[in-house]
Amino acid sequence: MDLVRSVEVARRWEAEGKAVAAATLVRVQGPAPRPLGSRFLVSSAGDMEGSVSGGCVENDVFLHAQQVLESGQSKLVGYGISDEAAFEVGLSCGGVIDVFIDRFRIDEVGKYVASQRSGSLASVVDGPSAGTRGIFDHELGLIATDLSEEVVEAILPLVRLVMDTEHPTITSVAGSEVFVEPVAPPPRLVIFGAVEIGQTLSALAACAGFSVTVCDPRSAFTTPDRFPDAREVITAWPEEVVDRLALDERTFVVVLSHDPRYEDPVVQAALARDVRYLGAMGSRKTHAKRLERLAGAGVPPSALERIHGPIGLDLGANGARETAVEILAEMVLVRHATGTGRSSSLPSAD
Repeated sequence: MDLVRSVEVARRWEAEGKAVAAATLVRVQGPAPRPLGSRFLVSSAGDMEGSVSGGCVENDVFLHAQQVLESGQSKLVGYGISDEAAFEVGLSCGGVIDVFIDRFRIDEVGKYVASQRSGSLASVVDGPSAGTRGIFDHELGLIATDLSEEVVEAILPLVRLVMDTEHPTITSVAGSEVFVEPVAPPPRLVIFGAVEIGQTLSALAACAGFSVTVCDPRSAFTTPDRFPDAREVITAWPEEVVDRLALDERTFVVVLSHDPRYEDPVVQAALARDVRYLGAMGSRKTHAKRLERLAGAGVPPSALERIHGPIGLDLGANGARETAVEILAEMVLVRHATGTGRSSSLPSAD
């Protein structure tokens, strides 16, 4: 569970009069089933949500979280497979992880998450000042903290790196361990073309953490019941709405229409705004014609190379739903820029 979702859950539990502890995955050595920054929330009433290991250690983390709620003292707990108790409390996948467990204070963090701004959250997870933290905004710098001046000064370069890459990390500073993670609004997916593939893609992308907008000029296709997971469904031609959508480097754009009158304005606008991902539906032949049209309209070759067409990873999809899976798979690959697109079961090229 990411930070944005964690804040939502914690707010709900606190509104119900429950205290909340958060267990955060802050260090991974070797294979692990969850990425850095994953959270497992526990309430004083015994509610649980999220995961730090995919089920391997959550039972023990739950007990530690209850102790933290009772004592108010944070703790850093390590898990691995280095002893005979590995399968009782450990990671059967072979990795070693550290989990930081603390009372989840959502005051300033919650406000910042709600602001939809981009920045970083730095938390001391081990050392004499464990539990202190700082919020750094991408443009405004440090905006809230109880970190020491020494820690703030030492981590500033790392904070900037985490903002730019959106990859969390942990570092040693002045006798303490400091975990730095990105704070950012969810990536946006704008689907142009309210067709069957778009329906499945909207649902899948929302589940994967994207904020989804669907746009189509046909009112019969843009009914809310066809896209219940979308944040917004717009009935309009692209040229009527593209400026209002504020496409940017965090936006993923998928064009599912084969009509040049519809798709060409979208593609040109997306390329001009340097969106994170731009995919267009169609066969290789259709894509070749698309590139020819856009080149004739003055789009430079370097920009044309950024269009993913035919769209999606080649998984051998059969039908609209599986095609939507192919598209989402390619979006995830582009979003994280750390995958290979190969089957995880295949041997490494190394």
